Amino acid sequence: MASKIFVVKLKDVIKTGIFAVLGIIIIAAIIAFFSGSNKSAYKEGTYNSEIILQGKSVALSVTVGKNEIESISLEPLNETQEVFYPTFNSCIDEISQQVIELQSTDIELNKDYEVTGSILLDAIDSALAQASR
Repeated sequence: MASKIFVVKLKDVIKTGIFAVLGIIIIAAIIAFFSGSNKSAYKEGTYNSEIILQGKSVALSVTVGKNEIESISLEPLNETQEVFYPTFNSCIDEISQQVIELQSTDIELNKDYEVTGSILLDAIDSALAQASR
């Protein structure tokens, strides 16, 4: 019975090892990518933030669903607040629409109500901070 001799080139062993390691890394990356995709950034519920206008607080509510911001609403202003802050109602409508559409408070404010918009965005950020996981 004759012995058989196998000749293995080191270059072939190294190539095979590198491809095996790369394959394992790619499979691990795919698993990690898809396993974290069903987590949302927020907990479901309605979260409130207060805005002080004319010494009285006005509640801003942000409702968060399973994976998204669903609605943003502002408590109705009293007569005095409406007189001193006439742009709040129109501003909240526009801002809430943009925030819900983009799912982010990183929006560009209209030049007509930059101050009002920044007050509302701060309140929305505050409510979303409560909803963060």
